[in-house]
Amino acid sequence: MPTVSVITPFLNLERYLSAAIESVRAQTFVDWEMILVDDGSSDRSIEIATAAATEDPRIQLIRSNGRGAAAARNTGLRIGSGRFITFLDGDDLFEPEKFEKDIEAFKANPQAMLTYGPTLWWFPDVPSQNWVEQMPGESGHLHIAPKLLDKVILRQRSQVPCICAIMVRREALQSVGGSDESLRLYEDQTLLVKLLLRYPAFVTDTPTSRYRQHADSTSARATASGYYDRMKPHSARIDFLEWVNTYIVESNLMTPRLDRSIRFAFARSLAPRLPATLQDRIDLAAESGRQLAQRLGPRRILARALRLIRSL
Repeated sequence: MPTVSVITPFLNLERYLSAAIESVRAQTFVDWEMILVDDGSSDRSIEIATAAATEDPRIQLIRSNGRGAAAARNTGLRIGSGRFITFLDGDDLFEPEKFEKDIEAFKANPQAMLTYGPTLWWFPDVPSQNWVEQMPGESGHLHIAPKLLDKVILRQRSQVPCICAIMVRREALQSVGGSDESLRLYEDQTLLVKLLLRYPAFVTDTPTSRYRQHADSTSARATASGYYDRMKPHSARIDFLEWVNTYIVESNLMTPRLDRSIRFAFARSLAPRLPATLQDRIDLAAESGRQLAQRLGPRRILARALRLIRSL
């Protein structure tokens, strides 16, 4: 039984798959297996995956059912046998010390059932656009469930981790049953919801993965279609919130705080599904004020206030 299982779904990623595989083979921690899950490729991806599995006995190639990334990841989970599970999409990369650092975090925090940290949003063609997620309020701490579900996923008061940033104990994944396969987007966050609803999580402060940005990615295509927009309210987020609400209720784990945070999230998404109370609207206004203050900074806020006073 290997220590780490890497689940890598791919679909027509011949331009990127070799680099993803090599980022796993370059790990400083070598006790791992890699499950390459083809989701119906018609390009050279199969040849690349087959060659990698032939060269390295720690790598194996299996076929999924063509129903998307969530189904492919779940197929890989049924095969993977590692004590810890991590995910790497076929167009992303791990930094060489990813496994070593994550396992150190688990050893230092034995209560943690999952760990995650910041990710480098990687623009290979325009390096000046690269940026690293910031999680100063969470990094270096063990968080008891469902704190991060409330703060990060629902309230969006910190960066939501990328799927390539997490590592999970095998028994936790077995208990929640993997990702939900019904959503077109946010399927990776359904897994986070299931885990953060129930289990303690430790957040690291070191980027251990690269999230490649390119025009053919699922999120880029969804943005072009109008279904998704990282910076604005969008339909995909509403569909996800409806799933979250239903899942928590059906799991009998809803709390008054989570219920209120879900209403708050719907209000921010401009969705009428769950009407916001007066207190929700007050909180929403305060949240918008905090975000404006973070963007403007104290000097610009003071300047605006002085201009307002002079105009009176």
